[in-house]
Amino acid sequence: MRRNRPPKGGVGEEYNVSDVHPVHPLHPPFFISIVLRCIGISWKDTRKIQGQFQVLFKDKSNSRTFPGPPDAMYTDSLLSCMNILTASGPATTSAETKPPPSCPASTATSGTREKALAATGYRGLQLASDWLLAHVRDPTLDRDEPREYVLYACPTGPLAEKLLTFWTESRELGWNGAHNCMPHITLVSFFKAPDEAAGKLARLLEDVVSLKDSPDQIGLETYISPNFMGLFIEEEYASWLKTIAVKFVNKLSSLSISAEPPKKSLHITLAYQFSESLFQPLRNMAERLGSATQANWELRLYSRDSRVGDAHVHKVTHAHVPREHDELELRPGDYIYLSERACSESIDGWVEGTSWLTGITGYLPLNHTKRTAESDAWTLHSTVQIIENRVESIEEEIPRTRKPPVLSSNESLDMPDGVPTDHEPMAASEAPQMTSRQIFICRHGERVDFTFGAWIPYCFEADGCYVRRDLNMPKDIPARNIQEFHNDCPLTTLGEIQANLVGQAMRSSNVTIDVAFASPSLRCVQTLSQILQGHGSDVRIKVEPGLIEWLAWYPNGLPVWMTPEALIKAGFDIDVNYEAVVKTESLPQRENAAQYYERSFKLIEKIIEQTKGNVLIVAHAASLAACTRQLTGGRVPPAAEVTRLVQRVPYLACLTAQQGPDGWQLHPPPFPPLTHTSNSRFDWKILT
Repeated sequence: MRRNRPPKGGVGEEYNVSDVHPVHPLHPPFFISIVLRCIGISWKDTRKIQGQFQVLFKDKSNSRTFPGPPDAMYTDSLLSCMNILTASGPATTSAETKPPPSCPASTATSGTREKALAATGYRGLQLASDWLLAHVRDPTLDRDEPREYVLYACPTGPLAEKLLTFWTESRELGWNGAHNCMPHITLVSFFKAPDEAAGKLARLLEDVVSLKDSPDQIGLETYISPNFMGLFIEEEYASWLKTIAVKFVNKLSSLSISAEPPKKSLHITLAYQFSESLFQPLRNMAERLGSATQANWELRLYSRDSRVGDAHVHKVTHAHVPREHDELELRPGDYIYLSERACSESIDGWVEGTSWLTGITGYLPLNHTKRTAESDAWTLHSTVQIIENRVESIEEEIPRTRKPPVLSSNESLDMPDGVPTDHEPMAASEAPQMTSRQIFICRHGERVDFTFGAWIPYCFEADGCYVRRDLNMPKDIPARNIQEFHNDCPLTTLGEIQANLVGQAMRSSNVTIDVAFASPSLRCVQTLSQILQGHGSDVRIKVEPGLIEWLAWYPNGLPVWMTPEALIKAGFDIDVNYEAVVKTESLPQRENAAQYYERSFKLIEKIIEQTKGNVLIVAHAASLAACTRQLTGGRVPPAAEVTRLVQRVPYLACLTAQQGPDGWQLHPPPFPPLTHTSNSRFDWKILT
């Protein structure tokens, strides 16, 4: 079982921006330079070799008789270039010139080459080479484990757009089995095929379709039951689709590949494996969807890594740099294969998973990922149009395969909390016309460390003076021990603006604030200060240590927070007479999720008891649920759910708990949410 701790120095609850990687470490030119420098070649000569390499590799990539896989091409071309440059005899991979163990070996088999080509959909040697270099430490690289293929018929045009909307809205209700794949009709279920046959499969698919025999449309009928909802294909059209499937299966048998044509009724699954409580809302959505929408149709041949099986697929939303040998590096855009058991049984938010990008297995913080459709991690090999009604479509182009995600030195991932949203912005609710008591709970604004990564060495001179290196870095920062900023960082300039906007929105919505509390984290104090300024309130800030987030995210102990006196000196209006409900010294060294929720619940009860009027609290992403779940009669969630919940809470997310005749109830805030896009760092040199 995983050690009950997140990475050192990290605050796993809301780590949301990738570390900056100047160059993808497996990019071919970078790979070459590393090898050359390892064997003692100067940078000047390295540049010459890289130029010769590009010419030789281009020649080799155009040759269909080259016996070695892409990594062998790199090594062979590299050695040839060294021969040309040095003119001192053949270059070898002797003990003196052998590349480091992390570099691809030059003795890879042709099977490895075919595996790389199959994994990338036979989209060319360059893409296969990139895949092979990325998977150099994949333990299955040399194993004979063929990929699994599946044949779907998929709608495009207006029907596809309506189905996408249905998928998005139904996911808001909760995950069900239909969300594992895009909308489709299964024509040939998963079958295994050797990697060397991958290129032939796409050509076989084109041979089984004749557009002149295709109908004008495919008729659909809506079917709804307590445990399944779908669109079934009318019989005459189903027979035609099954004929295509049988032809394809027969073609596969000629390659000694075993597959089965469909035996069940053809359909598009809308929902299954859902709870009874979701039946009625899903039924209403399915009935609104209808079955008479126009559509074009196409065949799609996908493949997946055989390791996927029944695993959950999660998309990486936040970067993670390993701090232990058994941890997995996370890059935004990568996909992680996780077992259902790992997700449900984790007690500290850490799970074991396998990277789609590298094939490496290791431990990772679950809240750095977000569950997504399994099909997102598949490779598309071929698409063939089977019904063309000239229906206008605004769908996005389907990528044939995905290149490994690479962040250059001037890019940043700056979505709200690093969590991309896939739904329309929420509409603001009407300001309630009542005098019942309200508690407003907000998450803090954008923080410096998650936006700029290792910002402290970048912004502090040797004499300790702070230098503003970017306009989104704070203009000034409080005077304190520099090392204390590691676990208690300030807001960015944008974070302060976000908070001030929320304060203005509260004032415009006639929200009254009678008392205000902040977590002792500097970013929370700054956020509350800016909200109060935007609101025009003179309420003083009560710093409450009990509002600190789940302590499991502080494996090295609590941060050193600024004292009330230091905060006042830094310009914050702190209530020095406030006596904290939970003293810093009484916080436990360790706590599980249930203990964290219990701590938060008891604190909010004390705050309600000791105050009058409306309360404003600024704390952390997990605080919105932790402070209100039991207050409103909800249950304490398991640890895995805690990590999932915080991923959906962006910067300055606000929640209202309102007291009524039946107790406390949750409501949306009486003002609009805050949404914005990313803005990557600009390098003027690109224009020179």
